[in-house]
Amino acid sequence: MIFFCSKDCPDLCGVQISSLAPDLKVQGVTQPWSDPGFVCRKFKTFAQREIANGFNSWQLREQGRQEYLNQDEAIAALGKFLEPYRKKKILLLRGSGSLGYKMACWDQLFSRFGECYGIAGGPCDDTGEAAHNADFGIALNPDVMTLEQTDSIILYGKNAAATSPHFYAYLKQLKQQGKVLIYIDPLKTRTAELAHHYIQINPGCDGLLACALLVTLGYEQGYNPETLCALAGVSREQFQLLVTTIKNSKTAHVQGSGLQRQKNGMNAFQWINRLAMKTGCQDLLFWTHGSKRMWQPQAAPFAGAVPVDRIAQALVDQEFDLFVNVAANPAITYPDSNLWHQGLSRTPSLVIGTSHDETARHADFFLKVGGMFSQSDFMGSYFFPHHYKRTNITKELGDVAAAAALADTLSIPLHIPELAQTPKRDLPARSYRHPHLNLTLPEQDSRFKLLTASHHSYLNSQILPGMEAGLQVVHIHPTDAEALNINTGDEVRIVGSCGEFSAEALVTEKIARGCLMCWKNIPMKSGYTNHAIPNLLTDAGTGLAYYAGFVEIEKTAQ
Repeated sequence: MIFFCSKDCPDLCGVQISSLAPDLKVQGVTQPWSDPGFVCRKFKTFAQREIANGFNSWQLREQGRQEYLNQDEAIAALGKFLEPYRKKKILLLRGSGSLGYKMACWDQLFSRFGECYGIAGGPCDDTGEAAHNADFGIALNPDVMTLEQTDSIILYGKNAAATSPHFYAYLKQLKQQGKVLIYIDPLKTRTAELAHHYIQINPGCDGLLACALLVTLGYEQGYNPETLCALAGVSREQFQLLVTTIKNSKTAHVQGSGLQRQKNGMNAFQWINRLAMKTGCQDLLFWTHGSKRMWQPQAAPFAGAVPVDRIAQALVDQEFDLFVNVAANPAITYPDSNLWHQGLSRTPSLVIGTSHDETARHADFFLKVGGMFSQSDFMGSYFFPHHYKRTNITKELGDVAAAAALADTLSIPLHIPELAQTPKRDLPARSYRHPHLNLTLPEQDSRFKLLTASHHSYLNSQILPGMEAGLQVVHIHPTDAEALNINTGDEVRIVGSCGEFSAEALVTEKIARGCLMCWKNIPMKSGYTNHAIPNLLTDAGTGLAYYAGFVEIEKTAQ
C-alpha cells in the first residue's frame, strides 16, 4: 500500500509498505525529481518505534503516583480530568509532530471549551512565510522541475543533506546535468561537499550580501558593497563569483530555514526575494509553502492567542488553568528551557503525543497516541508540489480517533472532514509589491553567536535514547579556540543570558569565526542547548530568533 511520512522534514516522502511486523519493509515512491524513489534513513528508525511502542497512557494521582491506563480507560479518565476545565482558561499548543490536515481536530475540540487560547506565531517557518506573504501576497514555491531550466543554483543556508533528503538527491541529479551549485552558510555542512563553490558567510548577513549584489548589478543604490561584504565575511573573489554567476547565467535562489532564525531574518529573506525579482528570476525563487495550502483552513473559535515567545512566561505566571500540549516537546525544543520547566511545574498540563518525552514528564495527564501509522490523513509537501492521502494501517488509538472519542465523552460536536469533503483553495500567482526596502544589519556583540543545526540521523523534534552519543559537542573555529586555550575534547561550559549547558569542544574550520554550533535538541553533557537560548522574536514578530542569543564559552576545570 502507498503511505506518506508526515515527520518534520519538508519533502513528504511517499512510501510503499509491504510489511509492518515483525520487520518493517518499505520502498520509496518514484517522483520525477526522485527516480528511483527512496526512503530516508530517519524513516525506518522512527517508524519502527511507533509500530512497536504500544499503548501506555497514564494519569497522576496524589503524591505523584502514576496510574497506567488502557485506551478505553484513558479516554474515560481524560474526560473526567477535563470536566472541571470546561469553563476555565486553557492554552493549547500544537507542534510540528502534528503534521496533517486532520490534526486540526484538536483545535476544533479544545476551542469549543469555555475560554481556550491558541498560539500566535511558531518556531518553524513563520518568519520566512511572513517575508514571502509581505513581498508576494503568498508563500508558494514554483514547480521544482523548473530548476532544470537553470544554469546555476544558489543555496542560502539550505542544508538539504540533513533537512530535505529528496531535494538533496535531486541536487545530485542537477549537478550531473551541469548545473553549478553555490552553497552559502556559516556552517560547512554535508551539502557544502556537493556544491561546486562554498561561501562561509557570517550569520545574519545573507540580506547584506543580496543588497551588495543588487547595488553592484545596478538595481539598488545607497549602500557600499565592499562594506557589506566585509561585514558578511565574503571575500572579493567570492563576491565576484556571485556577480558573474547572476549576471551571465539563469540563476535559481533557494532559501533555507536558518536564515529566518536571526533577529533580522525577515529582512534577509526580503532582500533575497528582491534580488531574485530584480534579476528576472522570480520564478526560480524557492522557500517553502504550507502543507495544508491546497485546502481551506478549518476555523477554530479560540478566545485569543498568546505570542509564541510568551508561552513559557504565561505558564510561569499561571495565566491559564490548564496547558494542553499536542505533538510538541517545548521543554527542550523551544528557547529558554529553564523557563519552560518552571512553567510546566506551575501550570497543570495535559500532554498528547507518541512518546514519554521531557515535556510529558511534567504532565498531570499523558495521553499516548499511535502516531502516523494509526492516522488516516492528507497533506502536501512543504517544498515539492505533490500531496498524498493515507489510511491508518495499525489499530492503535490515533489522534483523530482519540479526539472523536473524547468529544463524544464530553458531548462536544466535532466534525473531522475527509479529503473529498474539503474545499480547495484558489492560490494566486506571486506578484512583487515592494518599491523600496530598508536594510537591517545583524546585531554585533563581543561574545559568541550560538547556532544550532539539524543532524541527518534524527528528527528536529525527536531523538531516540543513545542518539546523542558522539554528538554532545560544540563546534568552535581554531582561531577562537586558540585565543581561549581550548582544544578538541575539552569539556566546556556555554553560558547565555538565561542558562547554560556543557559539552565537548570540537575545534574545526567548518564553523565561522565568532560563532559556536551545536546539534539541536539533544541532551548535552549537562542540560540542553536551548537552556542558553533566550526567548526572542525575529523582525517578523511571529517567529523565534533561535540564533539571536550571544553566549560565553569557558573550559571546565578538570
